Amino acid sequence: MDKIQVLRKISQIFFFIYFIFLTSFCLCFFGLIEKFILKGSLGDLAIKLAIFIILTLLFGRVFCGWMCPLGFLFELSYKLRLKISKKRKLPTINEKIHNKLLYFKYVVLVLSLILTYYLSTYAFCQICPIGFLTNLYGTVISLMILITFLIISFFDPMAFCRYFCPLGAFLSIFSIKPLFQLKTNEKCVKCRLCEFKCPMQIKITEKIDQKECIRCFECKSACRKNAISFKIPLK
Repeated sequence: MDKIQVLRKISQIFFFIYFIFLTSFCLCFFGLIEKFILKGSLGDLAIKLAIFIILTLLFGRVFCGWMCPLGFLFELSYKLRLKISKKRKLPTINEKIHNKLLYFKYVVLVLSLILTYYLSTYAFCQICPIGFLTNLYGTVISLMILITFLIISFFDPMAFCRYFCPLGAFLSIFSIKPLFQLKTNEKCVKCRLCEFKCPMQIKITEKIDQKECIRCFECKSACRKNAISFKIPLK
Protein backbone atom coordinates (compact mmCIF):
# COMPACT_ATOMS: atom_id res chain seq x y z
CA MET A 1 0.00 0.00 0.00
CA ASP A 2 1.46 3.35 -1.07
CA LYS A 3 1.57 6.51 1.02
CA ILE A 4 -1.58 8.10 -0.39
CA GLN A 5 -3.62 5.00 0.44
CA VAL A 6 -2.17 4.91 3.95
CA LEU A 7 -3.16 8.55 4.45
CA ARG A 8 -6.64 7.88 3.09
CA LYS A 9 -7.17 4.94 5.43
CA ILE A 10 -6.11 7.06 8.39
CA SER A 11 -8.55 9.77 7.29
CA GLN A 12 -11.41 7.29 6.82
CA ILE A 13 -10.85 5.68 10.21
CA PHE A 14 -10.58 9.06 11.93
CA PHE A 15 -13.82 10.39 10.46
CA PHE A 16 -15.60 7.09 11.07
CA ILE A 17 -14.73 7.28 14.76
CA TYR A 18 -15.53 11.00 14.87
CA PHE A 19 -18.97 10.77 13.28
CA ILE A 20 -20.11 7.51 14.82
CA PHE A 21 -18.70 7.65 18.33
CA LEU A 22 -17.61 11.19 19.23
CA THR A 23 -20.38 13.44 18.00
CA SER A 24 -24.12 13.63 17.47
CA PHE A 25 -23.61 15.76 14.34
CA CYS A 26 -25.01 13.93 11.36
CA LEU A 27 -22.14 12.52 9.31
CA CYS A 28 -23.97 13.27 6.09
CA PHE A 29 -24.33 17.01 5.72
CA PHE A 30 -27.29 16.31 3.45
CA GLY A 31 -29.17 16.55 6.73
CA LEU A 32 -28.14 20.20 6.89
CA ILE A 33 -29.85 20.81 3.57
CA GLU A 34 -33.02 19.18 4.88
CA LYS A 35 -32.76 21.31 8.01
CA PHE A 36 -32.55 24.44 5.88
CA ILE A 37 -35.74 23.42 4.05
CA LEU A 38 -37.55 22.75 7.33
CA LYS A 39 -36.34 25.70 9.40
CA GLY A 40 -35.22 28.24 6.83
CA SER A 41 -31.77 28.69 8.36
CA LEU A 42 -28.67 26.75 9.33
CA GLY A 43 -27.18 29.01 11.99
CA ASP A 44 -23.62 28.05 12.87
CA LEU A 45 -23.88 24.90 10.74
CA ALA A 46 -23.84 27.07 7.60
CA ILE A 47 -20.07 27.38 8.02
CA LYS A 48 -19.64 23.59 7.97
CA LEU A 49 -21.79 23.27 4.86
CA ALA A 50 -19.83 26.05 3.15
CA ILE A 51 -16.52 24.33 4.00
CA PHE A 52 -17.68 21.05 2.43
CA ILE A 53 -18.87 22.83 -0.72
CA ILE A 54 -15.60 24.75 -1.06
CA LEU A 55 -13.60 21.54 -0.60
CA THR A 56 -15.66 19.94 -3.35
CA LEU A 57 -15.22 22.87 -5.72
CA LEU A 58 -11.46 22.68 -5.17
CA PHE A 59 -10.77 18.95 -5.05
CA GLY A 60 -13.90 17.13 -6.19
CA ARG A 61 -15.72 14.52 -4.11
CA VAL A 62 -13.02 14.11 -1.47
CA PHE A 63 -15.72 13.77 1.19
CA CYS A 64 -16.92 10.56 -0.46
CA GLY A 65 -13.49 8.97 -0.75
CA TRP A 66 -11.80 10.29 2.39
CA MET A 67 -14.41 11.17 5.03
CA CYS A 68 -17.75 9.44 4.50
CA PRO A 69 -18.26 6.58 7.01
CA LEU A 70 -20.79 4.94 4.70
CA GLY A 71 -18.28 4.90 1.87
CA PHE A 72 -15.74 3.44 4.29
CA LEU A 73 -18.08 0.56 5.22
CA PHE A 74 -19.02 -0.19 1.62
CA GLU A 75 -15.36 -0.15 0.63
CA LEU A 76 -14.55 -2.68 3.33
CA SER A 77 -17.34 -4.85 1.95
CA TYR A 78 -16.09 -5.04 -1.64
CA LYS A 79 -12.45 -5.37 -0.57
CA LEU A 80 -13.42 -8.33 1.60
CA ARG A 81 -14.70 -10.05 -1.52
CA LEU A 82 -11.45 -9.29 -3.34
CA LYS A 83 -9.49 -10.77 -0.48
CA ILE A 84 -11.63 -13.91 -0.43
CA SER A 85 -11.73 -14.41 -4.20
CA LYS A 86 -8.13 -13.21 -4.70
CA LYS A 87 -9.21 -11.41 -7.88
CA ARG A 88 -7.31 -8.36 -9.07
CA LYS A 89 -10.09 -6.94 -11.23
CA LEU A 90 -13.20 -5.41 -9.68
CA PRO A 91 -16.55 -6.75 -10.90
CA THR A 92 -18.53 -4.46 -13.19
CA ILE A 93 -22.08 -4.30 -14.47
CA ASN A 94 -23.29 -3.82 -18.04
CA GLU A 95 -22.12 -0.43 -19.27
CA LYS A 96 -25.53 0.64 -20.60
CA ILE A 97 -27.24 -0.25 -17.33
CA HIS A 98 -24.49 1.43 -15.34
CA ASN A 99 -24.76 4.68 -17.31
CA LYS A 100 -28.52 4.84 -16.74
CA LEU A 101 -28.35 3.97 -13.05
CA LEU A 102 -25.90 6.83 -12.46
CA TYR A 103 -28.80 9.27 -12.79
CA PHE A 104 -30.97 7.52 -10.19
CA LYS A 105 -29.16 9.21 -7.30
CA TYR A 106 -30.36 12.56 -8.65
CA VAL A 107 -33.92 11.24 -8.53
CA VAL A 108 -33.35 10.26 -4.89
CA LEU A 109 -31.94 13.74 -4.23
CA VAL A 110 -34.94 15.57 -5.70
CA LEU A 111 -37.50 13.24 -4.09
CA SER A 112 -35.83 13.59 -0.68
CA LEU A 113 -35.98 17.37 -0.85
CA ILE A 114 -39.59 17.40 -2.07
CA LEU A 115 -40.72 14.98 0.65
CA THR A 116 -38.81 16.95 3.29
CA TYR A 117 -40.68 20.09 2.27
CA TYR A 118 -44.16 18.62 1.97
CA LEU A 119 -44.00 16.19 4.89
CA SER A 120 -42.13 18.61 7.17
CA THR A 121 -39.71 15.92 8.28
CA TYR A 122 -36.15 14.81 7.65
CA ALA A 123 -37.20 12.48 4.83
CA PHE A 124 -33.86 10.96 3.87
CA CYS A 125 -32.33 11.03 7.35
CA GLN A 126 -35.01 8.62 8.57
CA ILE A 127 -33.98 5.97 6.05
CA CYS A 128 -30.28 6.85 5.69
CA PRO A 129 -28.24 3.62 6.08
CA ILE A 130 -25.90 5.20 8.61
CA GLY A 131 -28.74 6.75 10.60
CA PHE A 132 -29.11 3.63 12.70
CA LEU A 133 -25.50 3.85 13.86
CA THR A 134 -25.56 7.58 14.60
CA ASN A 135 -28.74 7.18 16.63
CA LEU A 136 -30.14 10.45 15.29
CA TYR A 137 -33.12 9.80 13.04
CA GLY A 138 -32.34 6.21 12.14
CA THR A 139 -35.07 3.60 12.05
CA VAL A 140 -35.28 -0.17 11.60
CA ILE A 141 -35.69 0.59 7.90
CA SER A 142 -32.32 2.38 7.86
CA LEU A 143 -30.70 -0.69 9.44
CA MET A 144 -32.26 -2.94 6.80
CA ILE A 145 -31.04 -0.63 4.04
CA LEU A 146 -27.53 -0.61 5.53
CA ILE A 147 -27.38 -4.42 5.64
CA THR A 148 -28.84 -4.68 2.13
CA PHE A 149 -26.26 -2.36 0.61
CA LEU A 150 -23.38 -3.95 2.51
CA ILE A 151 -24.39 -7.22 0.84
CA ILE A 152 -24.85 -5.57 -2.56
CA SER A 153 -21.47 -3.82 -2.26
CA PHE A 154 -19.86 -7.20 -1.67
CA PHE A 155 -20.78 -8.06 -5.27
CA ASP A 156 -21.09 -4.61 -6.87
CA PRO A 157 -18.49 -2.17 -5.43
CA MET A 158 -19.85 1.06 -3.94
CA ALA A 159 -23.33 0.49 -5.42
CA PHE A 160 -25.00 2.86 -2.95
CA CYS A 161 -22.44 5.58 -3.63
CA ARG A 162 -22.72 5.16 -7.38
CA TYR A 163 -26.46 4.98 -7.82
CA PHE A 164 -28.47 5.88 -4.70
CA CYS A 165 -26.71 8.41 -2.46
CA PRO A 166 -28.38 11.86 -2.60
CA LEU A 167 -25.31 13.40 -0.98
CA GLY A 168 -23.19 11.96 -3.77
CA ALA A 169 -25.61 13.53 -6.25
CA PHE A 170 -25.41 16.88 -4.45
CA LEU A 171 -21.60 16.83 -4.42
CA SER A 172 -21.50 15.76 -8.07
CA ILE A 173 -23.11 19.04 -9.02
CA PHE A 174 -20.12 20.89 -7.54
CA SER A 175 -17.63 18.36 -8.95
CA ILE A 176 -18.38 18.74 -12.65
CA LYS A 177 -15.22 20.79 -13.10
CA PRO A 178 -13.27 21.10 -9.84
CA LEU A 179 -10.07 23.12 -9.66
CA PHE A 180 -7.90 20.02 -9.11
CA GLN A 181 -8.68 17.26 -11.59
CA LEU A 182 -7.59 13.67 -12.10
CA LYS A 183 -6.05 13.32 -15.56
CA THR A 184 -4.08 10.80 -17.62
CA ASN A 185 -0.98 11.96 -19.42
CA GLU A 186 1.15 10.94 -22.41
CA LYS A 187 2.66 8.05 -20.44
CA CYS A 188 -0.65 6.18 -20.52
CA VAL A 189 -0.45 2.95 -22.58
CA LYS A 190 -4.17 2.08 -22.25
CA CYS A 191 -3.43 -1.07 -20.23
CA ARG A 192 -6.59 -0.40 -18.17
CA LEU A 193 -5.05 -1.51 -14.87
CA CYS A 194 -6.48 1.69 -13.41
CA GLU A 195 -9.99 0.84 -14.62
CA PHE A 196 -9.75 -2.64 -13.14
CA LYS A 197 -9.28 -1.03 -9.71
CA CYS A 198 -11.81 1.79 -10.00
CA PRO A 199 -14.73 1.12 -7.61
CA MET A 200 -16.88 3.69 -9.45
CA GLN A 201 -16.48 1.95 -12.83
CA ILE A 202 -15.11 5.05 -14.57
CA LYS A 203 -13.58 4.73 -18.04
CA ILE A 204 -10.32 6.31 -16.97
CA THR A 205 -8.35 5.64 -20.16
CA GLU A 206 -11.10 7.29 -22.24
CA LYS A 207 -12.29 10.25 -20.16
CA ILE A 208 -12.33 10.64 -16.39
CA ASP A 209 -15.78 11.66 -15.21
CA GLN A 210 -14.80 14.14 -12.50
CA LYS A 211 -18.28 14.28 -10.95
CA GLU A 212 -18.37 10.51 -10.42
CA CYS A 213 -14.78 10.18 -9.18
CA ILE A 214 -14.58 9.93 -5.37
CA ARG A 215 -10.85 10.67 -5.24
CA CYS A 216 -9.93 7.29 -3.76
CA PHE A 217 -6.83 7.25 -6.01
CA GLU A 218 -7.01 3.48 -6.43
CA CYS A 219 -6.36 4.11 -10.11
CA LYS A 220 -3.23 6.14 -9.39
CA SER A 221 -1.96 3.43 -7.05
CA ALA A 222 -2.58 0.75 -9.68
CA CYS A 223 -0.83 2.63 -12.51
CA ARG A 224 2.67 1.32 -13.21
CA LYS A 225 3.58 4.11 -15.62
CA ASN A 226 2.86 7.11 -13.38
CA ALA A 227 0.40 8.15 -16.06
CA ILE A 228 -2.27 9.60 -13.76
CA SER A 229 -1.91 12.98 -12.08
CA PHE A 230 -4.06 15.07 -9.75
CA LYS A 231 -3.49 18.75 -10.36
CA ILE A 232 -4.83 21.96 -11.83
CA PRO A 233 -5.13 21.41 -15.59
CA LEU A 234 -3.07 23.86 -17.61
CA LYS A 235 -5.40 23.84 -20.58
